[in-house]
Amino acid sequence: MTPLRRRALVLCLLLGACGGDKGDTAAPAGEDGGAGDGSDAGDGDGDGDGDGDGGADGPVVAPGPDLVGPVGASFTFDGSASTGVAFVWDFGDGTLAETAVATHTYTAPGNHTAILQVTGADGARQSAAIQVTVHRPLAAAPARWSAPLQLSDDGATLWAVIDDAPALARIDVADQTVDFAAGPADPRGVALAGDTVAVVGGRSATLQIYDAASLDPVATVADFAGGDRPTALLGGDDYTVSLADSAELVVFETDGSERLRRTLGTDVGALARSPDGELLATRFRSPDEQGLVYREGGGSISLGLDTRADSDTTNRGVPSLMGALLPSPDGAHLYVTAAQCNVLRGLWRDGQPLTFESTARAMLSDITLALGTEDPSRRKLIDDRGQAGAVASAPLGNLLYIAHPGFQTVSVVDAYTRELVGSILDVGHTPRALAVSPDGATLYVLAALDRTVRAYDVSHLDREPPLLWTVSVVDEEPLDATTLQGKRLFHTTRDTRMARAGYVSCALCHPDGTQDGLVWDFTDRGEGLRNTITLAGHGGTAMGRVHWSGNFDEIQDFEGDIRNAQGGSGLLDDADWDESQDPLGPEKAGRSADLDALAAYVASIPGPARAPEAPPAGGAEAFAAAGCAGCHPAPLYTDSALDEPLRHDVGTLTEASGGRLGGPLDGLDTPTLLGVHATAPYLHDGSAPTLGAAIRAHASAADLDDETVDLLALWLRSL
Repeated sequence: MTPLRRRALVLCLLLGACGGDKGDTAAPAGEDGGAGDGSDAGDGDGDGDGDGDGGADGPVVAPGPDLVGPVGASFTFDGSASTGVAFVWDFGDGTLAETAVATHTYTAPGNHTAILQVTGADGARQSAAIQVTVHRPLAAAPARWSAPLQLSDDGATLWAVIDDAPALARIDVADQTVDFAAGPADPRGVALAGDTVAVVGGRSATLQIYDAASLDPVATVADFAGGDRPTALLGGDDYTVSLADSAELVVFETDGSERLRRTLGTDVGALARSPDGELLATRFRSPDEQGLVYREGGGSISLGLDTRADSDTTNRGVPSLMGALLPSPDGAHLYVTAAQCNVLRGLWRDGQPLTFESTARAMLSDITLALGTEDPSRRKLIDDRGQAGAVASAPLGNLLYIAHPGFQTVSVVDAYTRELVGSILDVGHTPRALAVSPDGATLYVLAALDRTVRAYDVSHLDREPPLLWTVSVVDEEPLDATTLQGKRLFHTTRDTRMARAGYVSCALCHPDGTQDGLVWDFTDRGEGLRNTITLAGHGGTAMGRVHWSGNFDEIQDFEGDIRNAQGGSGLLDDADWDESQDPLGPEKAGRSADLDALAAYVASIPGPARAPEAPPAGGAEAFAAAGCAGCHPAPLYTDSALDEPLRHDVGTLTEASGGRLGGPLDGLDTPTLLGVHATAPYLHDGSAPTLGAAIRAHASAADLDDETVDLLALWLRSL
């Protein structure tokens, strides 16, 4: 057998059991939904006839079917249909047996390739392989997790929402028919509990509960967040909603009645409940030091800063943008996906420029819940992918599917070795959620900006998984064509005009148009340490110039970041770029329909619907008395302007603040205070973790007493 043929055989058998990973005994795969006798993969004798016949005195190798079972089960390897004078089984875990029929017990889970070698009377040898899936014992109860796509436990119905459309889509898996129900604005997730299904709206702060069979409304709970922002919805026996600013969880019965509130953690990105009932949550945006997973019983699990040297395939950094959380089917492990963001690199920080391939990589963390800590050696970085989003598990837990929203692909990872074992190369624009059928044979992908759910046959991953069907999850496109195109460009790393090698998109630093909460070293760009500014609610340039140093006067100036920081070829043609590359020079607007579409989308990004605090008595008066309105005048609470720019040194500049457009930094453009409650950390270098600290950092606040600072901070949270 040639090395190429052997590799194809091993991959086919290794991955083919994905379609047969139900059941919990060491059963032949033919009885368990798997590859049966493996004849479609070749038999290992090199003659291609599938019988392993090497001649009258030659060996005949017949290793039997693939096997599936839990750790500790006794597996029977039946090569009795083989003929020869000597037999050797290699079980794939370093142990051997010299009989045609053998039993073996694996002591650890794994996707093993077992090989039977037969020696004929003529001395010739032939081999063939089977796949043995050894899984962890499954928990009695299912895990639950938050997502905009959910599959019913029986696998018959998919439920989907997208953030642009106020609707719930119900998909019949058997015939791919879709029913719609009106839903709240800005859906943040869908969940199932009992005979009901629910959707939570972010900006609307509304929980809508439906009868799952009829789609009739059961209850509508509005304004339960008090100005806070719902971020995730978890089902099960009831419905749990996370609130971003108050760090609260609100639990509702299936009839919509509120049962309890409790504090968990701030800025929750995803919720999950392990099979034993423990509630877990990610902190979506991480501080520069560590990522966090909150635990219901108190405390948290730290995902530490990776300080290993950058390489061609890895980068340092902090796990952030942790929007997906998945307990393993056995309940012992917790999988977290993220972007590992390189906050350790830059000319100021370590003397190295921040490049597109060193900025961020897709990351998978495997946490052992009993230990309550992450083993950094088990952290998986995926090269040529800037971000990992949704994650789903095969029913037995042996394979993980990871969506890369920018590059529009899905990676398949061996859950035990964390090795990449397959991929789906195009799953549609911005895959936001995944689900796997109960038999493990079908992967469902919610492609949010294609407005579709796609079904793929993943029963054999030795080939590109074929697309089975596609259905739309909107009955009417909610965005105009220009804004939709701009949003697609904003999120993509697949379009080589926008990014190189799948790494950096606009959405990496501005998730959903907001900010990542990180401080980047842009010294090589002629700037300095810069805390990411949100784009939400700014109306493009409606609030004046862009960035801390006011170095852009139109959103189209991001063409420079696209070509340089993101490594893309650009949306302008080279002649237009040469003429207009000075960000404060000739206008770029009107030179490229796609660049104008990108700007249109950025201008459309809404800000927070409401503030989480009511204006405190005396707050406005204290704001005026402290002189804050001099730089932050109402109604926009900024003096930034396009035509007559103003910059101020309020006492926060340091040597690390760098320059402006490669020249001296004479001051900072005034950021708006509207929605400031949602944009921590504060100041241009992120040095103020709270609004109170940001106020204190101003030289003009030196004489303010603590009571006044607290009042001002509370008033700012009401804007």
